[in-house]
Amino acid sequence: MTLLRANVLFVAVNLLHTADHQRQGTARLTTEIMLGGSAITLAAIVSLVMARRRDKQAPIFGAVLGLSAAAGIAASHIAPHWSAFSDSYPQIHADAISWIIVLLEIAGALVLAAVAVRDLRRASTTAPRAAVAAGTGRSTL
Repeated sequence: MTLLRANVLFVAVNLLHTADHQRQGTARLTTEIMLGGSAITLAAIVSLVMARRRDKQAPIFGAVLGLSAAAGIAASHIAPHWSAFSDSYPQIHADAISWIIVLLEIAGALVLAAVAVRDLRRASTTAPRAAVAAGTGRSTL
């Protein structure tokens, strides 16, 4: 899977999760939950644009976004109530549709992180070879 496709997947499941919140009703959501979810959506769109433009920073941005979004979404929806950032699905008795969607979003975030890390590893192993081939590699002697 390419970084661009991983970003498209994450944006899609993120928007699906947002739509599910609308389906559930947003009256009980705290301002913190709304701001946190909006920040993840905004970051997902930025990551998608970066990947589309083949920005050199896209893999690191995607890796950080994927890991932090997966952790944040799990903490918000799977963990018991712990703060204003909690919307604990076990405690609100969320239905199966909401559970499937939130698990898909967490999986999408982890896919984004895995693809981004893979791209970072590839770049880190090819960059030294390219530098040596170009004659810019420095000797440590």
